Amino acid sequence: MSSDHGRAAERRRRMDELLAEAETNVRRTRADRNAPQDPATSGDGRRGTWWGSLLGVLILLAISAVLLGTAETVARFSRPDYNDARDHGTATVEQCQRRGPITIKGFGYYNRCTVKVTWDGGLKSRIDLDKPGFLPGAKPGDTFKIGENQGSRGSVGYSRPDLPSRGWVAWMAGLIALVGILPLFAVIYYLKSVVKNIVKRR
Repeated sequence: MSSDHGRAAERRRRMDELLAEAETNVRRTRADRNAPQDPATSGDGRRGTWWGSLLGVLILLAISAVLLGTAETVARFSRPDYNDARDHGTATVEQCQRRGPITIKGFGYYNRCTVKVTWDGGLKSRIDLDKPGFLPGAKPGDTFKIGENQGSRGSVGYSRPDLPSRGWVAWMAGLIALVGILPLFAVIYYLKSVVKNIVKRR
């Protein structure tokens, strides 16, 4: 009989210890939740996420820049058709500047030249030719045949009989440029979501 009372007392004592431990844990959890957070430690997770997002944006921008530069580089191997030019003439190189190796017109070195053109109709003009691959190895005094071609939306292009027109190259350059724009769309979408989250928090 006394052993039964002893076991019951032991169970009550153990139950009291468990309840006291649970209550202590609850109080400790509430205290931790209400305590001011240390900025030096609480922002580590956010800071890591921010740096990771920034790195992702930079990588996407770099990929886009490389693809768009590649598209410009490929496009230089195609020219307007000299036979379709609305006017023809003879150009004389006056001066040249070497550009590159990385510009908004692609990768590699090229010559940007000022030329004086005498058109077949008798008119004369001075133009700057800033198209990579159009004047390879040009130097002052060189002469060549040139055509003036009507471009899209009123733009003007120039052609040479020794530089063939390759339509498939232009299509390839356009496809590469289209792929290069996609990472920009991803960056814009991400930045919009960031701004939207900031507005919601405020």
